[in-house]
Amino acid sequence: MNLIILFFLFISTNAFLFKTPSRVTMSLNSNEPPESWKSLSKNFKTLARNWFISRAENVGIDWNGLVNENKRNMLRLKELYNSSIDNNIIYPNYYTQAFHGYDSGNLNWDASLECEAATLSIAINYWKETNPIVVQDWLRYNVSNNIQNYIQESSPYLSDNINNIVDLGCSVGISTEFLYRTFKTAKNIKGIDLSPFFIAMARLRSEKYKFPITYIHKNVEDMDNIENESQELVVCNFIMHELPESATINIINEAYRILKPGGIFAIVDITPNIVNNNLIINNFKKLAFEVTEPHIYGYYERDLLKLLKQSNFYNVECIKNDPINSIWLGAKLENIFTEYDYYNADFEDNYIDIVESTNENNKYANL
Repeated sequence: MNLIILFFLFISTNAFLFKTPSRVTMSLNSNEPPESWKSLSKNFKTLARNWFISRAENVGIDWNGLVNENKRNMLRLKELYNSSIDNNIIYPNYYTQAFHGYDSGNLNWDASLECEAATLSIAINYWKETNPIVVQDWLRYNVSNNIQNYIQESSPYLSDNINNIVDLGCSVGISTEFLYRTFKTAKNIKGIDLSPFFIAMARLRSEKYKFPITYIHKNVEDMDNIENESQELVVCNFIMHELPESATINIINEAYRILKPGGIFAIVDITPNIVNNNLIINNFKKLAFEVTEPHIYGYYERDLLKLLKQSNFYNVECIKNDPINSIWLGAKLENIFTEYDYYNADFEDNYIDIVESTNENNKYANL
């Protein structure tokens, strides 16, 4: 029944929503979504959200089971929430409006409790009749592999020297966990998100699975808690399509600031033309997605390659990750000593090992 209602909803709204000339311009240059979106979302966001839940359950995701499992940890979650929240944060307007089918966006427990199931359902239609866990693992590890390949080509001396990683907009920590599994030599991995509810859940998962990951409640547009040129890798997973352009630019500039020379920035998100031009999904699924995403129209028109170049990233490129998503990659401009510093550090470590080994051998030789 929900599918039928949404189908007729699409037919009735297609004319005024998708053919309004000012739609893209309004959303691209403003922190507010177009009025047509507000009207449509207000009336049909819950219906669209329920359809996404039904779609997930139909392929075997135990949505309610995962949510109830998280609810059993509410006492601990509230403790983690209270110890994580930064009460000095002023939330930007774009973050406090309704999106993803929740009236308060990500600033509520429902969004946090359901996030694991929702994340697992992201790629369920990429490959038919495939276990959702297998699909998620493929998608996430392919992100990691593409980043590793780019590092090898762009900054090869970083391959074995990635010690500091920041995951921007980490949600409940699933993307951060995959980074931890991939970059095993990293000593300092942080996840940052603007939702204290998400951070509480991320910390709970970290406790449960023994992940040595630090999670911080912060606006990634202004990360004054992270020093300049302190990170080798900064990753941003599936949040750019949720942002107005001003926030997008601020985040890109912050990523550049905290990266070491030669460091890598990776943006993972949906490929705009694939979704906007219905190259993979049909109009019905596109509408169900769009009524929960207030800034999606601006994202369709946004040129992330151009924005990365304007922020002084070089070797900028976009790589297709899977049927729906891409990765935009850029490296921070290096100074003439960057590569020398990394190789010299390796030489000094090896030199110390050689000296210590030689001294040890000489000690036994003199016995």
